[in-house]
Amino acid sequence: MTVTVSRARRWVVALLAGLGLLVAGAPPADAHAVLTGSTPARGAVVAEAPSRVMLTFTEEIALSADAVRVLDPAGRRVDDARPVEEGGGSYAVGLRGQLPQGTYTVAYQVVSADSHPVAGAFTFSVGAPSATAAGTVPSVRDPDAGPVGWAYAAARFGAYAGMLLLTGAVCFLLVCRPQGREHRLTRRAVVVGWSVLLACTLALLALRGAYTGSGELGDVADVARLGEAWGTKAGVLFGVRLGLLAAGAVVWIRWRKAPAEASSRAAVVTALLLGAALACTWAGAEHASAGLQTAVAVPVDVVHLMAAGTWIGGLCVLTLALTRVDALPAEVVARFSRVALVSVGVLVVTGLYQSWRQVGTLPGLTETRFGLLLLAKAGGVALLLCLGYVSRRWTARLEDGPTPRRTLRRWVATEAVLGVAVLAITTVLTTTEPARSEQSATEAGAVAVVSLEAPFDTGSPQGKGKADIVVDPGRAGANAFHVTVTDPAGGLLDVPEVRATLTSPEGIGPLPVPVRRASEGHWTVSGFQVPTPGAWELALTVRTSDVDQITLRRPLDVR
Repeated sequence: MTVTVSRARRWVVALLAGLGLLVAGAPPADAHAVLTGSTPARGAVVAEAPSRVMLTFTEEIALSADAVRVLDPAGRRVDDARPVEEGGGSYAVGLRGQLPQGTYTVAYQVVSADSHPVAGAFTFSVGAPSATAAGTVPSVRDPDAGPVGWAYAAARFGAYAGMLLLTGAVCFLLVCRPQGREHRLTRRAVVVGWSVLLACTLALLALRGAYTGSGELGDVADVARLGEAWGTKAGVLFGVRLGLLAAGAVVWIRWRKAPAEASSRAAVVTALLLGAALACTWAGAEHASAGLQTAVAVPVDVVHLMAAGTWIGGLCVLTLALTRVDALPAEVVARFSRVALVSVGVLVVTGLYQSWRQVGTLPGLTETRFGLLLLAKAGGVALLLCLGYVSRRWTARLEDGPTPRRTLRRWVATEAVLGVAVLAITTVLTTTEPARSEQSATEAGAVAVVSLEAPFDTGSPQGKGKADIVVDPGRAGANAFHVTVTDPAGGLLDVPEVRATLTSPEGIGPLPVPVRRASEGHWTVSGFQVPTPGAWELALTVRTSDVDQITLRRPLDVR
């Protein structure tokens, strides 16, 4: 519902040409924080016990007393719980007492400048490596997995959807159909968008403490964590968003009661200011707020979100209007088509800038998860443009009778559904490490600890449980393998035997990984050599009795 064929061709040519120019030779930029170094270094064996541990990240992070923990070989915490910033992305935590010889575990859980939680763990040794107590090498928790992560993702998607619907409905009401202010359907779309955005913002605020913390669903009701969440950048912006929604409700009520001849220009300006302020609560807490050119990236992100709302949200409202209102004037549809055309142009320009800033290179576009998701989003938008062209042709024939109206209704509904799918991809993109950050971290030798989970059931009475596998540092060369076996209740399970092998698709292996029992439920080996980077298959055999065992296979990506 946007462009003619000639215009569409010009947009495609401009998009490809601009992308080719922008991805060449760009400076590095970061978004998710990545650990690039430490003192002592991961896996190092030092002669004397250090007085502190220093971690270096690709960007500034938010710290708490539990952000960095150092555990001795027996699993006791030996840091002073007072991490301090050293500058240049480095942070240090002091160590207490006389440290005995053995292997120490450093676990960190921090929040990036883009408000995304990041966790990891590594080991170093004093004097000589040693066994560590079970559970002292924690699995690296994926913040977006589990009930809390899933609920947070759903609330994030709902907030985006509510914002887009609210933006599109207000634009449709004030710009495309100002004479229809008394129409119930359009008013209802405004109220539904506002309500969904309010409810999802409250959910995000309630989940924030557990999402960046333990990931446990029970912690959602922890008042202390909720209070801590209010004090973070994301929490403050959620609070600002709630205040803006309240202000918007007041403006809406007053506008509804105002005479029909009241100034529409004042209403448009007020809606534009409130919409831009709401969009800032996203731009100020996500990828645009960290890394390269934030002073430019934040306003560009604001404009991008508002243009997307005008187009995608407006499509949803128009779909409802065409379904419920048989007498929808043709000039309303034509007016929205012109507004959508402007929105698409803005989306292309701002999208090009965002792609350059977050991807930067052609390999980043094709070799990273972020780049592939971005390509999928671009493909969805391109398909939307094609559907829009068809819809525009039927728009010109609305006066010919009911058949063009029914056909247009189907095409616009298809556009709206595809727009929701593009929104889902966008939501996943906001939690995915940008390609620039991933590539620059890899070049800097970032710590890439690999964590795997493998539930099992051997069929015996005590044969159910889960194996947590940590491969540190997850790169070609020497690695430490840690396997922690737990029962369904989360307690340590002392099984008779654990065996592991690695096999490469290129025909290397199976290579035995000689894990040894270190303590109850914990099997480990240090210094195991992974010959080459790439995709490997880890086969883990767990025996729970003399005759009951199971072999679990998991992909292992070694950088």
